[in-house]
Amino acid sequence: MLMISNYENIINAICDRFHNHITPLKVVNWLENFDRSDWKKALIVLNSFEYYTTKDVIKEFDTYLKLIYNDINNTNEVYAIPVGQVGKSGLAMIYYLKKTNSFARNKLKILGENDFSQISDGDNVILVDDFSGSGETISSFYNSIKGKLPNNHNVFVLTVAFLTKAKIHLENMGIQIYGNLRNPVFSSRGSVFGYTPKMKAIREFCFKYGNLIYSEEKYKNKETKLHPLGFANSQALVGFEHAIPNNTLSIIWSDKKRSDNNEMWQPIFPRRTQAYIKETSEFKKTSTYWISLLYKLRLENNFNFDADKYSKYNLKTLSVLLLKRKRNNPIYICQFLGINLDEYNSIIDEGIKSNIFDKHGELTDNAVRVIDEVRKKIKFEKEKYIKPELIIEEDMVYLPKVFQGSS
Repeated sequence: MLMISNYENIINAICDRFHNHITPLKVVNWLENFDRSDWKKALIVLNSFEYYTTKDVIKEFDTYLKLIYNDINNTNEVYAIPVGQVGKSGLAMIYYLKKTNSFARNKLKILGENDFSQISDGDNVILVDDFSGSGETISSFYNSIKGKLPNNHNVFVLTVAFLTKAKIHLENMGIQIYGNLRNPVFSSRGSVFGYTPKMKAIREFCFKYGNLIYSEEKYKNKETKLHPLGFANSQALVGFEHAIPNNTLSIIWSDKKRSDNNEMWQPIFPRRTQAYIKETSEFKKTSTYWISLLYKLRLENNFNFDADKYSKYNLKTLSVLLLKRKRNNPIYICQFLGINLDEYNSIIDEGIKSNIFDKHGELTDNAVRVIDEVRKKIKFEKEKYIKPELIIEEDMVYLPKVFQGSS
């Protein structure tokens, strides 16, 4: 019988490749969705998943912004408009753009929702999104704002990655899209799974399990656009630290009940759905427990916390602190805690005054020392302090070992 130990090395290597944004425990939980005879195929799929961290997205945006500027043939103003604005991934797009070298060097202007009055005749507009599968979300957004733009304007699309279908759709509208072009993973040419027999075997595997989550029959009957192999049969295998497109294979992100046994599918990267809500709920319990223990150990003065133990400021600041200790980026933290960037920056600014964060928004040695002291106390006195329903802290802060120094 196949055991987890048979796959320990590859699991650790995969976690390392994802910069420890997933843990071996999470990979094992995901593998339990599949028959053990299919674990190797599942790991092949996961290992082929193209995952962009915050640094990756900023780097890609910077690269393709330069190309857009090279292709602009006038000296008019350039405006960036996040697709979907504050909804969808708009918040993340603004954050990433402001971090690029091209943003400051070219004085790129980012427009907020419905703030189009600044755009003049002949100006250039860049629509920004992280990923495009079919191009229809971008074209629909463009059509919704087109009437508010000057008749004479140039439009470009900036992404991190897009599929061939999106390229064709947008170019038919006269719009050039920039980013990393990707084929559907089960296309006959250029599949990430290599030669045709291997690709077909992996496709059969993904379809078999995807069909238990989103039935092909319902898709064909137009009851849903969610196909076993991703939204509208996109067959993508791309994700970001801030979000996972539903164009990606459904076995990666779904948390829907299976049709064969009525059990919830355990996603490896949840899409801010039920599994994600469960994670945030458990994290809130963890934060409350940490606050309680912090005061019990009389360490709250190290953070200059309020006298009111469970004040909103205390809980939010500690939550940001714990998530940053786990090396999460600001966009993920904002989405996870349900706060905006202004609130996040305000927490950081106040934390700088209290020696929790440094001028770069990173944890100070003081903060790390206190957090590690509390963690040691939790491990040492677990039986005394932690109620059974709250024993979730270890998984939250778990950092898997590096796989023999490989990256």
